This record gives sequence, C-alpha cells and structure tokens, in this order.
Amino acid sequence: MRHGWVYIYESPPASERFEELVDHFALDGISLTNPGTGRAISLSPIGEQILTTREGILKELTERKEVPFNFYLDSTTNLFCSIDKLNDKVLREGYSLDGKTEQESERVIKSLTDLFCKRAENRVAFGLVVDKYAGLHRDFHWDDFFVGDTPVPPEWPLLLGFSKSFGKLSVVPDRLFVREEANNHILFRRVEN
Repeated sequence: MRHGWVYIYESPPASERFEELVDHFALDGISLTNPGTGRAISLSPIGEQILTTREGILKELTERKEVPFNFYLDSTTNLFCSIDKLNDKVLREGYSLDGKTEQESERVIKSLTDLFCKRAENRVAFGLVVDKYAGLHRDFHWDDFFVGDTPVPPEWPLLLGFSKSFGKLSVVPDRLFVREEANNHILFRRVEN
C-alpha cells in the first residue's frame, strides 16, 4: 500500500466532532497524548510544534479555520490529523498515513471507517475517502469532489463512504467496488485485481 490520506467530511461544530474523535480513538488505543511523555502536540500555522492539551485544541477549534495536531498509536508513532472548516456547513478531518506500516495503516483506516459509519448513521458525516495515491494528483483534492464541482476524481481510491443523500453517489463505478449498505450510508470497498 502506498500511504496516503484518509478524509472524513462532516457537519460542524468542530468541538463536538473533536470530542467524538478523541473518545472513539481512545477505545482503539490511539491517544491524543504521547503514552511515553503524556504530552499533546498541536502545530502552529507555520508548522512549529506546540505543547497543548485537549482543552487547548478545543480552544483553537473556535479560533482557527485549520487546526493540526497529533494522535499517537504508541510512544514512538504519531498520526498527523487536521480539522479544517471548509465553510459554515462542512468540516474536513484529514489524517496522514505517511510513514506508517501496513498494519498501522489498516488499524487507523478501520477505526476511522467505524467512526464515519457511526457519524453517518447519526447524520453528521456525509463522506469518507481512503486515498493511497493522494500525492499523485497535484491538481486535485478530494474537497473538489465532496464539496466542489468536480464530477469524478482522476482515480478511484481504496475506500469511499457516502451518506445516502450525497448527490454524487451515482457516479461511483460498481464494477470497481464491493458495496456495503446500512440505513443512512454506503461504503464502497475497492476490489483488488
């Protein structure tokens, strides 16, 4: 697997989505603080590491449009996350799988897929993408597809999730995916050749 990105598209408020995320990850043994040091790290707008707390990140979410910070899979493996306000009605959570082993990537992907499914069933998330080729298409970002006018992506990813009310649901090519339907959402898992 080429390690790319996982994105979840959802409804505000950012503080509620963040609290759900921290609590959900904790159940999977992924923590906001480094298990070795007990420290939480956010990043400044220019990329400097800042010692912070859960409350500190919540405060940043009310003051900034983009809030990057780390989670920890263990004391030596961090997971970069950013919660971005795309507009008044849409948030995007982004997670970098860069530098993760196959097992670590699969752990994160499973946890985030479960979180998306819960949120979609509660009608607070409408999109999920697991894109292992994120860096290959410099002129495309998933925002263009999920909240913009781009009708289809340049390449289909490993996994997609949509609320059943998402307008571009019909463009997903069934021949490339196994479809898993629930009450309010659908997952499309890429068929490996």
